[in-house]
Amino acid sequence: MKIRRVFILAILVIIGIILFIFWNNRVVSKVILDINPSIEIDLKRGNKVRKVIALNDDARDIISDDMVNRSLEDTLNLIVDRVYGKQIIKENTVLILLANESPFDSDNIKHIIEARFNEKHIHTDVLIIDNISNEDRALAKKYNISPAKAAYVNMVANDNNNLKIENLINNSLSLLKEMKETGNYCEDGYILDGSYCLKEKGQKIPTIGNVCPQDYYDYNGTCYYLTASVDSDEYGCPKEFKLTDDKKCVGVERIDAIGNFTCEVGKLVQRGEIANRIVRDAGDSNEYLCEDQSTAKYPTERCYLQEHAIINGKCAMGPKPLLPTATGCEGHDINYNGGCYDPAPSEPYVCPNGERRDTNTELCPDTFKYVKAQGNYTCKDGYKLDGSKCTKELVFDAGFKQICPEGYTIVNKDRCINLNKTTNYVLGNICDMPDSRLSNGMCILYERVDALHK
Repeated sequence: MKIRRVFILAILVIIGIILFIFWNNRVVSKVILDINPSIEIDLKRGNKVRKVIALNDDARDIISDDMVNRSLEDTLNLIVDRVYGKQIIKENTVLILLANESPFDSDNIKHIIEARFNEKHIHTDVLIIDNISNEDRALAKKYNISPAKAAYVNMVANDNNNLKIENLINNSLSLLKEMKETGNYCEDGYILDGSYCLKEKGQKIPTIGNVCPQDYYDYNGTCYYLTASVDSDEYGCPKEFKLTDDKKCVGVERIDAIGNFTCEVGKLVQRGEIANRIVRDAGDSNEYLCEDQSTAKYPTERCYLQEHAIINGKCAMGPKPLLPTATGCEGHDINYNGGCYDPAPSEPYVCPNGERRDTNTELCPDTFKYVKAQGNYTCKDGYKLDGSKCTKELVFDAGFKQICPEGYTIVNKDRCINLNKTTNYVLGNICDMPDSRLSNGMCILYERVDALHK
């Protein structure tokens, strides 16, 4: 009997130890960070980190076993260090979603993250999610995104009934934040860019010229170090809207009218799409013209000297940027006057305006003829026609004004530059067409219209 009691007591002690270990190691709260990578930090009793979970593929290279059994602050610092070390951050400002379901104060977590990024000279904008609902979790599971981003998507959609959740899912956090704070949005197929909406309409090979290096901005002929603007404590409205005492923006929305035009001769084009810069800039970019190519010229001259060099009496194509090789160039290219040149190109042909063509069978756009197209403009319901624009009176909530971090000066309304930090130009790709952006070595051409408002 005595042995039996000892055995039972031993069993109870073992069960007690197991329950004690389980009780102290169970997950009691969570912190979710969406920096892209998206990471969940599970906390156990004693506010120690129980587990760190990758919520997307980008996070798998960030998390590690040494983040476990630490304080939340230590683990947050490790995550920031890994994110920075993996060179995931490509800009001077990082937008972070923080969903906090732990005893820690959200503002304190925000301060820890900001302080660590500031040590690396990166500004952070941490958006705090107060609560993640079951609806948010279901949305996160459906679209394979973090619960924090799902919660923020729902917040944006609830603020603006014109926006559909499925069209918001793939937007960046910075774009979602802009939609929420400004009330601007775009129709399907367009992306928001400040007070405008852009839609890709083509690509073009960029030209080579002097540009500022990455993270620098060309202002009045000098490359200045660039950073993003941040929210101030003051309310403001977009351009041409007035701020009222009750923090509303009041004004007139102007968007491009719908063109209903035809051509008897030539192709129907909008003035803003025309390759000939003189014609393109001579009027309203939304105006419709007829482009007649029937009597256009073909290029005849060869070897455009402003884009080439005469080396050993021959036309050499270039310049290309120097490379870290023995000769500074690749292949049979020649290092000449600070650039690499191809000494044996198929000599290009040149149009009357100096534009280069690889053959003499492609027409010169500067010789096209243009006449106004026949037709009219119309507007969607609720808008009034005003020339080639449609107008509508709008009232919406004001957002915070954008200001520059300490040590930076705002220029051109939305750029923050450091006047004491400059660098030299480098040879690089240039996109000189209106509404074009450089991406992956190509100039992406966009159709631009005014943004809509909720």
